[in-house]
Amino acid sequence: MRSCSILILLVATILCLFTTTGKAQDFYGKGTQEVRLKLPGSAWDSQLDSLKNVNPSARLLGTAWVNGVKYDSVGIRYKGNSSYFRTRKETIKKLPMNVKLDYLIKTQTLKDGQGTIKLSNAFLDPSFIRDPLAYAIIRRYMPAPLCNFTKLYVNDQFYGLYVNTESIDELFLEKHFKTSSGFLVKCDPDNWKRVRSQSGCPKGENASLVYLNESPGCYDSFYEVDDPASWKPLLHLIKVLNKAPEQVETVLNVDQTLWMHALNNVLVNLDSYTGSLSHNYYLWIDSTGVGHPLIWDLNMAFGGWRRDYSFNQMSDQELIEFSPFTGYNLPKRPLISKLLQKPLYRKVYVAHMKTIVSEVLESGLWLKEAQEMMKEIDPWVKSDPIKLYTYEDFKNSLDKTMVSGPDKIIGLRQLLEKRATYLSAHPALSKAQPVIENVQHKTNKDTVVITASLKNAETGYLYYRNHPMFAFKSVEMNDAGTNGDAVAGDGIFSAQVPAAEVVHYYIVGENADAAALYPERASHEFIEIGKKGK
Repeated sequence: MRSCSILILLVATILCLFTTTGKAQDFYGKGTQEVRLKLPGSAWDSQLDSLKNVNPSARLLGTAWVNGVKYDSVGIRYKGNSSYFRTRKETIKKLPMNVKLDYLIKTQTLKDGQGTIKLSNAFLDPSFIRDPLAYAIIRRYMPAPLCNFTKLYVNDQFYGLYVNTESIDELFLEKHFKTSSGFLVKCDPDNWKRVRSQSGCPKGENASLVYLNESPGCYDSFYEVDDPASWKPLLHLIKVLNKAPEQVETVLNVDQTLWMHALNNVLVNLDSYTGSLSHNYYLWIDSTGVGHPLIWDLNMAFGGWRRDYSFNQMSDQELIEFSPFTGYNLPKRPLISKLLQKPLYRKVYVAHMKTIVSEVLESGLWLKEAQEMMKEIDPWVKSDPIKLYTYEDFKNSLDKTMVSGPDKIIGLRQLLEKRATYLSAHPALSKAQPVIENVQHKTNKDTVVITASLKNAETGYLYYRNHPMFAFKSVEMNDAGTNGDAVAGDGIFSAQVPAAEVVHYYIVGENADAAALYPERASHEFIEIGKKGK
């Protein structure tokens, strides 16, 4: 009888542990989460306001329950720029929050190791889904945070539905690149007033990577670094990009950058590097000095921010017909202009745009996901007592433009269905691409020979690497019967590389007008030596 009781207790304990782990691991997964905060006294709101304005990094101590799991001595602060200051100016209580679970107790994290929860208030987004929908699309093509929804309670009072976004931090880097060594730079001015009042330096353009001079002091209001040692590789990247763009692959993950530009453009995410403010992204500079861009802050994706480079408000039609080559000749956007001046990069960028348009817009994938998200959160939006927009605004947010103060917020379907039509008919996206088939690799002692059938192509390129942390290197393939190529002129292009240098690879085919990739979502997807399929 005693052994039976012990067994029951053991099973119950395991089930309890499993349930707790599951809740924590699923915090950024499917479903609406729950965060409860207990803050001291009744003046916590004014205290958080004071901290935000006097010492933005300071926090108020409190207690949190995340999906029922208690966390003591957490640090809480308000976060955000426009989403905080404009919302507070309008005297609305629903403000974005940052909850640091490991503020005092360093081992106190979610089960996946996350120590910080970032809750956004859906500013300029009556649909509530711009952030999670855009991140879901972006994750198909490059590393990006997980994002979902959270019910927030403060001192047992329901404070409504918030958007919950995974942090870009060391854990994120470990997950996507299998290392966190190097430097993480937040490319977003930490203080817009300081940016505007900066003196003694050449005029900057926010976090645009425009070269100013060799002094970190002229950049420190545009870029946020935790380690002063970050400045050396960051300034080297900026100098090479602007002064020696032919060497850019030594300092930049070019393909991931092209995906970022393609996604920002197709999704009309103009509160980004592409837009008038040139911000809202990270650069992770790996231990070899190569920068990998990461998109951040998407509540104004899908045309939510519509200011052009002159800060004029764009019309709905201008958003729909936003040019694929905006910024192409703009010196103050070197991360676009310097890359797209190279024909191959420009063709790969267009190929990425075609993939996004086909897979996401024309297929209706975005709409299916949008409708599923809105159905999930509908009851919580309806009961949200301090939402920034009405429930009717939420219900109409797919199909109607809403006016909010000086801003107009276009409906998602109103934008994306017409944008799909515009882009699919655009001359740049209508060129005949190469066709890449029958991709194979064969290891011969110390080398790997990789072959591919290329049709409607003048040349091909093999991109390869031996670790997820590295950007891909490239070598031109040949059909001349040399360097691993079996037969000259048969349309089978080949490349031979040292076996120790290739674990992952993909192929790019190029003709005079266009490029194509295999796999189509490369470099985010690739072929792995030793594994079948992509």
